[in-house]
Parts: sequence; structure tokens; C-alpha cells
Amino acid sequence: MSPSSPEPVALTVQPADGAAVRRAERLSRVRGLLLGLALGDALTRPDQPGSGVLLGTPTTQLACFTAEGLIRALVRSDHRGIGPSPLAIWFAYRRWARAQGIPIPRSIDHSGWLHRVPALRERRGDAPSVVAALKAGRDIAPDPAAPTSGGHHALSPRLPLAAVAAPAGWTAEVVTTTHGDPDAVRATLTAVDLARAALGAPTMPAVLRASTDPVLDDARDLGMPLARLAPDHTAVSALRGGAALAARCPGPEVIADTLYAARELPVPGAVGPLAGALLGAVHGAERLPVELVARLEVAWAVDTLARDLVAQVEDRPGGSEYQQAPDRHWWSRYPGG
Repeated sequence: MSPSSPEPVALTVQPADGAAVRRAERLSRVRGLLLGLALGDALTRPDQPGSGVLLGTPTTQLACFTAEGLIRALVRSDHRGIGPSPLAIWFAYRRWARAQGIPIPRSIDHSGWLHRVPALRERRGDAPSVVAALKAGRDIAPDPAAPTSGGHHALSPRLPLAAVAAPAGWTAEVVTTTHGDPDAVRATLTAVDLARAALGAPTMPAVLRASTDPVLDDARDLGMPLARLAPDHTAVSALRGGAALAARCPGPEVIADTLYAARELPVPGAVGPLAGALLGAVHGAERLPVELVARLEVAWAVDTLARDLVAQVEDRPGGSEYQQAPDRHWWSRYPGG
């Protein structure tokens, strides 16, 4: 990735049907996308306790920092007329690493609020390819990710990008900061497109029908065993297994049962976050099982980020180069740098 700024791109909240929709529905679906991701991540964690707080994994933590970096990229664009740069998300991942106590080279940006959330400082598992990239990366721009890095952390943490309309090349730049395997990049682009479609689709089968990627052909076959669709920890398995699992959920009243069932798969942690995100985006935050969402360790942070992402695109609370900020605290929360 070049350290120079990319050509400006238009990032807007993706409307449900390509036209204007009610703000409340957009907000519900974006909240559902992020909260569903966190729920799918938690319910498929193999060592999850049966009661009490539902713990997530680095997937949810990194998804939070993806959302924060995206908001800050948009703020920077408003005030500097630059970008939005994918590098803003790379810097967000660096803040995650520092919060985790992971040694990374060169200086680190200590601004913003997210890295101060106690739950996001807790070690909840491993994300080896992400950590390796962060340890090797330079301050200004990351070094090229290894072409062999194709694990599922290429995919699920990038799903918040579905909340905006961005060119595929922009999203690919975000992915390749940590994962360079071409199949993983392609799978992530397809997953983000699926999640974006889910923000406006009435059902999960409609979401799958909207995709033309042949890698999902088997996922559309409801008779195909899920274990065959997702046999390993790759991003491709996460895509096929997550999409197929979500498509087999007959309605919002059984979202929890659907996600719990993924525990029987070879790689539940790869499949659960995408399935949860897709179901949350289709049905909205209000249709997720509230008794489980309330137990999520990072529910407040996830929901705040979802609301702030929609607010940034819809309302520009931080103002712009030519407009005074409606929210005088926005810049301290999401400094554009």
C-alpha cells in the first residue's frame, strides 16, 4: 500500500433498497449488523461460560476498531478533504495492539476513546496474522501482508465496512494490510457485499440470490452439510459457512438457536460472526435476542460505534472544513488527524 492518499471516494450509508429509506430502519440494521457480529462471535466461542457475561474474541475487538477507524477516516475527509484513507483503519488496529499490550514499532496515536474501554484491553484469544502484520508494519503505512495469510480474521473484522458504500479496491486495501492471500481478499469482498445487501434485503435467501460469486454456489444448497462448507479456519470457510448458516435460519425468533448450532461445526469461530452479522442486518437490532445481547461484554461499545457511524454519515456531528461542529465533543472522540 502506498503511503500517499488515494483518490477521494464517496462513502455513504447504504440505503436498504438503493433509494432513500427511513433513518430508523437504517440505524436498526446497522446496529443489527455490528451487534449480530458480536453475538455470533460470542455464542460460538468454545469455552463460553453457560451464564454471566458473554465473552467475545479478537474478531469482535478488531471489528470495533474497524468501525472506529472508518468513522475517523470520514471525519478526516470532512476536515482535510483527503481520503477517506484506508490507512485510518490501519492506525486503529495499531491502537488495538497497544491496548492489548502487543509491542509494535514506532509511535502510536493515543487519541480517541475506544482503546480506553477496559473490555477491549482484555486478551480474548489470538489473531496471529493481524498481530504479525502489526509487529512488522511501519508507522506511516503497513508492509505488504504475507500472501499466505488467509485466515478468517481477514473477513469478519471487516464487516463494519458494509455500512458504507465503498469501492472494492478501497475495501481490498483495508484487508491487505493484514492478510495477503488472494482467496481471503476475494472472500472478504464478497462477505462485505453480502452484509451490505443484507442491510436492505427482506430475507437471507434474498441476500444469497443477490450474489453472483460462484464460491457461494454450495452455500445456496440447503442440503449441503455445513461441515463440508466450512472445514477450516480460512476466510473462504468463514464466507461459505457463515452465509449458509444464516440462510438456514427460518426467522428471527431462532437466531440464538441457529448460532448455538454452529458450535458443532469444525470451526465455529470462523462461521458465527458472519452468520450473526447477516441475520442482524436483515432483521434489525430489535429482533436480536435481547437477553443475550445484554450479556455481551462489549455490547455498549459495539452499539455506540454503530450509532456513531450512522450519525457521522448522516449528520456530520464533527462539522467540516467549512461548517461548525454541531457536537463540540465529536473531534475529541473521533479525531481526524
